Amino acid sequence: MPSSPFLKARRSKRVVSKRRASLVVNLDRKPKRHPCLVLDSSREGFRLRGSFDLRRGQVVELILDEEAPSAERCSVVWVGKVGSKQEGEAGLETV
Repeated sequence: MPSSPFLKARRSKRVVSKRRASLVVNLDRKPKRHPCLVLDSSREGFRLRGSFDLRRGQVVELILDEEAPSAERCSVVWVGKVGSKQEGEAGLETV
């Protein structure tokens, strides 16, 4: 089985987490909070699953639901295509 070019470019190891979080999207200066699930994370970013409409390059804020909630400012790197295995998922890179 051929290896994915994405695996070669990965800078750090992903950690599977399945943690609840909220994604804050600022549309027309009206922040909207969307519940989501962090599927995995690395030092550079996160892979999420949820119901949101995102675009590559969009800047969002990820709030992890933990004992001490922390917010991470991120840029959308990729969005899963409708009908694909990654539908409903998005990749974020911390900025």
